[in-house]
Amino acid sequence: MKNFFLLTTSLFFVACEQTRSLEFYEQNPQIARERSLECREKSIISQDCVNAHKVGFPKSKKGNANKKSGIKG
Repeated sequence: MKNFFLLTTSLFFVACEQTRSLEFYEQNPQIARERSLECREKSIISQDCVNAHKVGFPKSKKGNANKKSGIKG
C-alpha cells in the first residue's frame, strides 16, 4: 500500500508540468521549437505544447493567403 501511494504521488507531480505562456516562448523561440519537437515525439497534447508549437513552427500568413486564392508562389 505504501508503494502504491508513493507511485501515485510521483505520477501526480510528473503530470503537473508548468504551462508556459505564448509570451515566454516568443522570448525563447529555440526553447519553443525544442519543446514542440519533444511533444511531437512523445505524443503529448497539452496547452504548453500548443503554445510551443505556435511559436516554434508559425504558420505563414502569406503562404495561406496564396493557397486560398490559387496563386502559385
